[in-house]
Amino acid sequence: MRKITAIVCLLVAIIASAQYTNPGFYRVHSANTDAYISIKGTKYVFSSKPNAFWSCILMLKDSAQVSDPGSIIYIPRLDQTSLCAQGVSTYTLTDMWMDVAPAKENEGGRDTYIATTVTYINDRPFTCYFRDEGVGLTAGSSDRTDSRWWIEPVSEESIETSFLGVKPQSEAVVDNDGWYWTTTCCDFPLLLPQDGGVEGAYTVKTVKAGDDGKYYAAVEKVYGQGDIVPAATPVLLKCQYAYASGNKVVPVGDIANNTTFPLVSDLLQGGYYSTFNNYYDVNSYDQITYYPDQAIKASATNLALGVDADGVLGFFPQEEGTYMAANTAWLSIDGLDLDGVTAVYVDTEEPAVMGDANGDGILNVADLTALVDYLLNREPTRDGLELTTIDMNGDGIVNVMDLSILIDVLLNWN
Repeated sequence: MRKITAIVCLLVAIIASAQYTNPGFYRVHSANTDAYISIKGTKYVFSSKPNAFWSCILMLKDSAQVSDPGSIIYIPRLDQTSLCAQGVSTYTLTDMWMDVAPAKENEGGRDTYIATTVTYINDRPFTCYFRDEGVGLTAGSSDRTDSRWWIEPVSEESIETSFLGVKPQSEAVVDNDGWYWTTTCCDFPLLLPQDGGVEGAYTVKTVKAGDDGKYYAAVEKVYGQGDIVPAATPVLLKCQYAYASGNKVVPVGDIANNTTFPLVSDLLQGGYYSTFNNYYDVNSYDQITYYPDQAIKASATNLALGVDADGVLGFFPQEEGTYMAANTAWLSIDGLDLDGVTAVYVDTEEPAVMGDANGDGILNVADLTALVDYLLNREPTRDGLELTTIDMNGDGIVNVMDLSILIDVLLNWN
């Protein structure tokens, strides 16, 4: 019930406002079909017609857009513009610019927009209106009710009503401490909000053999709450909830427009695309499977996050002949001396970071403030803080000497 209530509240709040203000990230929402645009691929059927959008853009309904990075659309302007997402744009897909303008009519008490382009038939120019006919995005020569669009901001200011929700692959992908894990790889920077449900972003730099004969990937925290994960960076995310609306992240800054895959960060790789189903063209309601040019095939050395038969968290190979999931990261053991290894388990025990005075697992200027606070008040800044973490010189005493060492470490931090 809590999950359903959260989603309903989210959708009601989103409906309350829809407006384009400045260049930034938005969701584009059909006022007629209640579906959201999601860019899914790099292939199309007709390269010179509006129908080119059909095969690479899905229309998502029933809150599916909440956890779909393809629904986060960067709109730089309204005239002679393009909808940008996932390293591509509507212009790069079709060689057609859009002109977006406020419509005369409101829908549901909100401002709506129309998007048009000029195409040529027998050398004669025709204005086409982009519309959602219920099965996909296309364009036609008349301005109809299905040509009306809501434009909804997705930003730090809209976090209570519109955000990107992080959804674990399943409720089973959970560690022994009750944290849910997932991976992500997006074309835009991601802010991890304070108290947003995502505890932090992690990477994997090493894989080592354990005493039990199994192999383990040691996770290392690289971004915490309040930090921004750079665009085009594959990471692991540690989440509080098993449902998307509980784990909020926000697109910020500029898109990367990265078109080279896989993207690499330490031993993690990632990409934006995978296979997807969509309609063939405007005259057909039969779905087919599309294979984007830059989708990554599964292999014995690309291990996806999941759990084994005993529910233990790890990285495991996918079925041969499949593709790695879109907007995910996976562990690449290519180049490691791990011949025959079919599972790498996740070691979620985070080693103490010397100087981590506030206990968030990351060394930064906030630790300097926390250490000063400790020296003034003689109380740890969080429950259970190991004083050895802030005993920088290891003499068993926390004093101004440790503060001096921490300042030096931060000044010389790479």
